[in-house]
Amino acid sequence: MTFKNIWFQLHWILGITAGLVLMVVGTTGGILSFEREILRAINTDLMEVQPAKNAVALAPEKLLRRIQAKYPERTINALTLSNNPFEAARVNFALEGTGKRARKGETRYVDPYTGNVRWQDVKGKSFFRTVLHLHRRLLLDQPGKQIVGASTIALIILVLSGLYLRWPKTWHSLKTWFTFNVQKTGRSFVSSLHAVIGTWMMIFLLLVSFTGLYWSYDWYRAGLYAISGVPQPVRKGGPRAPQKQSNDLSDTVSRETDSSFNLAGHAWQAFEQHVKEFGYSTATLRLPKNGGDYAFTYFDPDPQHPRARNRMTVSAETGEAIEHSRYEDKALNEKLMSSMLPLHTGEYFGIIGRILLFIASLSLLLFGITGFMLYMDRRKTAKLRREAKQQANLKTVPLAQADTVIVYASQNGSAERLAWLTGQILQGTDRATALTGLGELTPEQLADKSLVLLIASTFGEGEAPDSARRFAKHLETVVDFKPDLQFAVLALGDSHYEHFCTFGLALDNWMRQSGATALQPCTTVDKLNPKNLQAWQNLLIQLGGNREVSLIAEPDEWRLTERTLLNPGSQGMPTYHLCFEPVNAKTVDWQAGDLVELTLKDNQTTATRQYSIASIPETGGLQLLVRQVRFENNTLGKGSGFLTDSLTLGQTAYLTIQSHSAFHLDTNHSGPLILIGNGTGLAGLRAHLQQRVQHGHYRNWLLFGERNQASDFYYQDELNGWLKNGQLEKLTTAFSREQEGYVQDKLREAGEEIKSWVQQGAVILVCGSADTMAKAVDDALQNILSPTDYQTLLEHNRYLRDIY
Repeated sequence: MTFKNIWFQLHWILGITAGLVLMVVGTTGGILSFEREILRAINTDLMEVQPAKNAVALAPEKLLRRIQAKYPERTINALTLSNNPFEAARVNFALEGTGKRARKGETRYVDPYTGNVRWQDVKGKSFFRTVLHLHRRLLLDQPGKQIVGASTIALIILVLSGLYLRWPKTWHSLKTWFTFNVQKTGRSFVSSLHAVIGTWMMIFLLLVSFTGLYWSYDWYRAGLYAISGVPQPVRKGGPRAPQKQSNDLSDTVSRETDSSFNLAGHAWQAFEQHVKEFGYSTATLRLPKNGGDYAFTYFDPDPQHPRARNRMTVSAETGEAIEHSRYEDKALNEKLMSSMLPLHTGEYFGIIGRILLFIASLSLLLFGITGFMLYMDRRKTAKLRREAKQQANLKTVPLAQADTVIVYASQNGSAERLAWLTGQILQGTDRATALTGLGELTPEQLADKSLVLLIASTFGEGEAPDSARRFAKHLETVVDFKPDLQFAVLALGDSHYEHFCTFGLALDNWMRQSGATALQPCTTVDKLNPKNLQAWQNLLIQLGGNREVSLIAEPDEWRLTERTLLNPGSQGMPTYHLCFEPVNAKTVDWQAGDLVELTLKDNQTTATRQYSIASIPETGGLQLLVRQVRFENNTLGKGSGFLTDSLTLGQTAYLTIQSHSAFHLDTNHSGPLILIGNGTGLAGLRAHLQQRVQHGHYRNWLLFGERNQASDFYYQDELNGWLKNGQLEKLTTAFSREQEGYVQDKLREAGEEIKSWVQQGAVILVCGSADTMAKAVDDALQNILSPTDYQTLLEHNRYLRDIY
């Protein structure tokens, strides 16, 4: 196991074990991000005041006296006033007993103009208190605190290991390191989502992790203070004990209290004089216990964050500032240590920081879901690999004794599974076969072989799979193979990546330059496409392999539930709408633009036919639009005849869904869409229209051509319904037997409008016959558009075709 493999194993193990906790912590952290604003929004009647015209707020000593007079049985700890005339004051009353709640006291909002205390509780406060408890302790107190702390450490390791696993090999690949390709599908899409967004969030996740540990472990907190050189604060004692109620209820304010409030008023005046230069937004006066000096905590008019407190102690006797500590005057290390919570929430960096940390917190939910999906995909692939290995039941020989070597370089198991199937196909030959991973080889071990079959995946942006990285270094140096060493390469990849099958192609080129003889050009496979795999299957059969074993997955069974003739009375061949439901299908998901392959089996041969899918899964059933083909001898076409005539309702057909990435439209594309097709080419365009309507993207223009409007206007009611509802902006038809011209002619007639739509960012989809319509439409587009606009369509994948 390589060093990178170790980090990969650690990454997914921590992700699976700590992932659920991190999803909870991240989600609750996102909820808490804007607690203050939410509470203020739903408690304006409590936290704000509406003073009468020309009303003057009570002086601090008068406000204190009025509150004390109304509630003589309570002891006032502190008073908070704001410079905002619409802001309620706050008073803190002492509570009996000991503990955290007694130390904090009870805070209530007060009308600073009347002294009326608002005793109602803050709406939503208990909810956010519960969310905070869930965030810090999972509602489990000390055990939960330890679990959250351990999971936070796991998050740091996950981020750093993810960084290592994704580290770009060259500066050229740095761009793709940060780029997310929305056109990817399936596992590639999920993997890119997980990795790229993880890279974007890396710094922010490390920030919330390292600051979050401050509340998890005392040793960590003490270590931070020690490293920063800032003395660790010592928790002060509790508040003043509550006063006992006077036996004489008519004497509501004692002389001692009255004197204390007089001194508090003088202290507040002195405080305002001392901060006149700086100003303040809010200030809190804590009344001294048993006499003594007055402590103020205040915030600047525009504080950096909610913990940027300034402190002042005013002498009760002279009004002098005995001590004055301003946040802005602190050294950086002191600022940081007193701002741990704002650093954790992002408030230290202003509103942008808060938003970024809010997104980072919620991204943990995304990473948990995508990580689990990737884990399940690896398990599924590993299971298939084990099954292939078991079914193959190969009788292999040690590498040194082999004349034929099957070599695999696999990232997620697909290449290894195909290697075992390749061995199974060659099982019946008289070859002494060895099967091994590329990373376990050296070039010298291949030199005396007669046949080498290499099956290699390309990982990431043109990289070798982790297991083959060691061997990949040998590709930089050409070795000396004899010409009688024959080889072939099966390269697996994903065409959505810029460096499609790069590693497999590099292996093929290296073998050629080293003198080996290629049996055929390198076979490139896009996402295990069966048609691509067929070339490799054919090669193995030429080598004497077993025809009964297939590299290609068995097709699924689908039951025909509906078949409707759409063009009765047409001058053309009958055209049918068909709908299928899965019986035991392994794959029941697809997207607009995908194809379905029909497999027809008889005693001797297996034939396949491809059809554009005319629906999306959300509409119910897999739907096709199929025209019968009838030859001169009056026999029906094999595929269309089976679907439109031989197959009866309730019977099953063998269908395989095939991704057609070259005809996939980015679902995020909300701009104009021009759809052009003729005949049954409407099938693929209809699926795209369904998908656009589902996503609320209505800037669609369909140009459709057929023979006669009365008989050949497929899905007329559906299309007119979309047109009426504004979900289809324009519908242009060309019925060649009723009017002159075809769909390409309608295109030319609307040339100026087509040009305008393209300049507004339109994507063009073309579906239908290749030899006639597609070529004519392409010629028309080149005549309508400037060379620059036409080239822009090609370069930015805004001109997509499904033609046959």
